[in-house]
Amino acid sequence: MNCATIRDICIEYTNLTEEDIKILESMALQIPNTAEMTGTDIFIDAPLKDGVDAVVLAWACPKNRSLYRHSVVGELALATSEPAVYRTLETGETSRDVRGVSQEGIPIAQTVVAIRNPADGVIGTLIMERDISEELRQEEQVEFLTQTAERLSNTLMHLSMTGSQFENWVGNGIFVLNKYSKITYVNKKAAKIYQDFKGFEALGQDFLFGMFNCSTLNELLDTLQNPAEFCILDKSYLFEAYPLVTYGDLSGCVISFRDITDLREKERELSAKSTVIREIHHRVKNNLQNVAALLRLQMRRSDLDIVKAEFSASINRIISIAMVHDVFACQNCDSVDLKELSQRILSALLESSMSPEQSIKAHVNGQNLHLPSIKAVPLALVINELLTNSFKHGVRLLEKGIITLDIIEKKGQIHLTVRDNGPDPEVPFDKVKQRRLGLQIVDSLVGEQLGGEFRMERIDGMTVVTVSFPKHSSEGQL
Repeated sequence: MNCATIRDICIEYTNLTEEDIKILESMALQIPNTAEMTGTDIFIDAPLKDGVDAVVLAWACPKNRSLYRHSVVGELALATSEPAVYRTLETGETSRDVRGVSQEGIPIAQTVVAIRNPADGVIGTLIMERDISEELRQEEQVEFLTQTAERLSNTLMHLSMTGSQFENWVGNGIFVLNKYSKITYVNKKAAKIYQDFKGFEALGQDFLFGMFNCSTLNELLDTLQNPAEFCILDKSYLFEAYPLVTYGDLSGCVISFRDITDLREKERELSAKSTVIREIHHRVKNNLQNVAALLRLQMRRSDLDIVKAEFSASINRIISIAMVHDVFACQNCDSVDLKELSQRILSALLESSMSPEQSIKAHVNGQNLHLPSIKAVPLALVINELLTNSFKHGVRLLEKGIITLDIIEKKGQIHLTVRDNGPDPEVPFDKVKQRRLGLQIVDSLVGEQLGGEFRMERIDGMTVVTVSFPKHSSEGQL
């Protein structure tokens, strides 16, 4: 660029004075050396007459290393596309390392310095642009490594939080595949299973057709995105796949597997034992029902109402215990649903205790709470006695009776509350508890086997009996 051209551009596009133009011409003679020393493209821009945009007056670049394939001298630098130039022209402040994209689509960092006249007025800008493609690539690599480290950290944290043993995890069999599904690495466990299964070494083989019938690596990753169990040579293995990504592209995957044959064998053994246990519960239930049937036959041989009442109470207690074993005979878990058990006992008592002329509304309300089997039998007996007490001493003489059983868990305590609309007892509740065998049984079971407490009271015309006990047994307690 010769000085005449700079002058012509300034006269056509700017309001610069003759003295200002000479300063810019002198500056233009110096930028080729600066460009060669710094290895950057150097420009001089001057403000247009509108005071907003700018025009390129001069350009210099290092030999054979420019960001531009053709000269941009005489072209306009609009404020919308060159915000750093506009800012420096407007404020006189230096703008350093402002990132952008050149007209050739190359990522650049731009530093803009104001050119001033003797009166300290801004008459132009000196612009240095450098290619930052390599810097961005390195930043992306650092970001990728950071994310990789974070994922590894999260994996280790997951192993720690789930109680997994890290040495067991790294002891798995490992296959590493490239993007063409070729096996590039195997550890000893993986090498052995492949050799036993295929009859030749694993390295270099196509994993897709050697181990799994998948046509692409993505299909394999979809198949193994969650742990999947496969049987190989009569043994059970759990396989998982982890994609390997480089710069956003799938570059391969890691296949991890572990032998779960012993685990599956133990599960089969437990299942068999569970079946045996359920069968035992079923037989115990049948035996208890047979005992109840024998007692009914014996009860019918007596003409005394008091004898029949005692037989009936004993039969109901036996049936309540039988219901517990019936629950366990129908499920796999070692626990009982308290609400379901209560409903069964209530239905049986309704059938046996309600006279034809009576109308009794009886309900079980509350939560479905699963309690350990060790508490099931004493609970069944307690529930039977409480409900029997309501039927026998509460609503027995009423045409329309109400009995409710509420189940509530609060702060680790289970509360069973039985209400009936029977009349006030003729004696205080403490004497009632002493006189009735059923309530004595409740008091004993609640205190000794459930570790709780039992109380009776009269509230709003209803007799209310409440049993409270901890959901989880304390140390040394049944």
